Amino acid sequence: MIDGTRGIATASQPTLFARHARAALEKHIPEARSAAAHWHLGTNEAWVRFPRRDGLYGFFALRRHLDWVSGEAGLAREPKSLPELFRLPGHPRAAVAGYRIRLGDLIDGKDRWWPSGDSESQLDERLGHLALQLAVKGQNFFRRWPGDGR
Repeated sequence: MIDGTRGIATASQPTLFARHARAALEKHIPEARSAAAHWHLGTNEAWVRFPRRDGLYGFFALRRHLDWVSGEAGLAREPKSLPELFRLPGHPRAAVAGYRIRLGDLIDGKDRWWPSGDSESQLDERLGHLALQLAVKGQNFFRRWPGDGR
């Protein structure tokens, strides 16, 4: 089905979002452009995992729900899938494969979603802003493994 107002096939919109999200992450996170980066592009989400110099794995994700977008940053000791990581804030009861945190928690301490906009250009602008925030706040938050003093 073609959406005449935007000139795109509506069935392709989930994939289209993932491509827009990937472009935003690649623009602001240099490691996402490396050959070692592993990408997951799904319906309404895109995330990347890459090895860091310290031997850990970094993660960044952008997601859409209805007309809202958000992001996450993560860190793991092994190349896991992002949903397998323990979501912060909180305290795990046992050893975990890794940690992830939502951008809203990094910025103002609460789960937060931002409007995606009414056009592709507004979506690109919003995703670029979120990717930049993730690059700065997420990399700073996960400078080292949480909680063990390293």
